Amino acid sequence: WLAGELSREGHQVALLSGEMQVEQRAAVIERFRDGKEKVLVTTNVCARGIDVEQVSVVINFDLPVDKDGNPDNETYLHRIGRTGRFGKRGLAINMVDSKMSMNILNRIQEHFNKKIERLDTDDLDEIEKIAN
Repeated sequence: WLAGELSREGHQVALLSGEMQVEQRAAVIERFRDGKEKVLVTTNVCARGIDVEQVSVVINFDLPVDKDGNPDNETYLHRIGRTGRFGKRGLAINMVDSKMSMNILNRIQEHFNKKIERLDTDDLDEIEKIAN
């Protein structure tokens, strides 16, 4: 759904999931590395094991949880670790749409003892500062 919506908005989007064959996933990653698609929508299959130097932003559309609904801190760290590699700065954005997801985010902050700053999406100046 997300990849389809982004494509309809005019973005060059690739989709990667664990349901794909290994060869299909490798082809998607190669196209993304080559810049043929600028946005990669993926499941946790991509949380570990890929290094793409061009990745500067990771957006967690859904925060990672385990089978019991508890924060999956290790997966979160691997996901956001896809950005800011190779000595470059990166940005991780978490989408929070409910009390439950806010609770998960708070527990991730506590686990890592690291404050995750709130972004006021109504403040275009603040968003612009982050983009630069």
